[in-house]
Amino acid sequence: MPSLRRTPRSLLARLSGALVGASVVVALSSCGSRTGLFGAGGGVDGGDTDAPRDAAPDANPCIPGRFTLEVATAQLMFVIDRSGSMAFALNGDENAPVGVPSRWDVLRNGLQQVVAPFDGQLAMGAKFYPEPPRDGADSEEACRTDTGVGIPPQRGRFQEILDVFASTIPRGGTPTAEAVRLAAQFLTQQRGVARTIVLATDGAPNCNPSLDANRCICTTPRFPCSANPGRGRYSCLDDQRAVETIREIAENQSIPIYVIGIGSTESPQFLQVLDRMAVAGGRPRAAAPRHYNVQSANDMNAALESIRDSVASCTYLTPSSPTDPDQIDVEVSGRTVARDPSRQNGWDWVDRAYGTIAFFGDACVEAQSATAQITGVVACEP
Repeated sequence: MPSLRRTPRSLLARLSGALVGASVVVALSSCGSRTGLFGAGGGVDGGDTDAPRDAAPDANPCIPGRFTLEVATAQLMFVIDRSGSMAFALNGDENAPVGVPSRWDVLRNGLQQVVAPFDGQLAMGAKFYPEPPRDGADSEEACRTDTGVGIPPQRGRFQEILDVFASTIPRGGTPTAEAVRLAAQFLTQQRGVARTIVLATDGAPNCNPSLDANRCICTTPRFPCSANPGRGRYSCLDDQRAVETIREIAENQSIPIYVIGIGSTESPQFLQVLDRMAVAGGRPRAAAPRHYNVQSANDMNAALESIRDSVASCTYLTPSSPTDPDQIDVEVSGRTVARDPSRQNGWDWVDRAYGTIAFFGDACVEAQSATAQITGVVACEP
């Protein structure tokens, strides 16, 4: 993957003046050679933590012409479920025999085998949820999710993510909506390139105390929520809030979310929730189930490989953002690829203001070819 560099504004001004009104070929020397790629709140490795949090980069201008699009260095945030059931075996056995890996183990092993080798290419970070609860903690404490993220996205720090698996154990509830919201909030403050969230969870979201324990769907059927309404409300299925939070992040903050569901679940309805979350996140699988359903170590590796390759190789940057989203012709090795807002097969804008597009389906596979040349022809309204 090409290295990233900042582009001086004086150079951009000369470039803009030279291109307006003309159709020329611009060969970008790196992912970073474009207007608005980084601002005061962004950095090569996914965020300068010393920069002001409220700073934002300038949006891309519209410059007519033909451009070479470059692969974007991804800022990838893993949001990882650390609830008590992650200690179960994949088949749901709470007391798996010695030697049978837990869901926690399967996720860690998959990340180590599939994702860790890309530590130098992807700026990766993680938010684990919930926070480790204290012994004898109440339901609210078992659902605690602190502001911020534990490991901000940077290249070269993936071992820190793996270390969390060794230093903590799965305990507590599943405050998915809040964890994803906080992860997206952090990514938005530290604006990067091709920001993506991967949510890895083994169960249905809960931890919403505003729900009614006497009327909700309970995520712990062996301990009915209605048996103790004060505590039980934290175990109510929090599907609506989780789905809407994910949809808002994908649609309004331009951060797509992949959803990995780990292990069997007690209710088909919970699988439907994972599918709804995956669709809302804008990166569902093309076929059912729409989320990445993991029932074995091989399933985990395949899911992570698919997501890794899509994030690493199917997101591109253009130095010119058309005023009209359809005033750009995207080509792969000379073949025009149609825009597909349904994101099944073609390309679509991830963040038009900042010149980020992504390929989907067969178009993504084609773009990953070692010989593929990705170009865009931009027209600008008067």
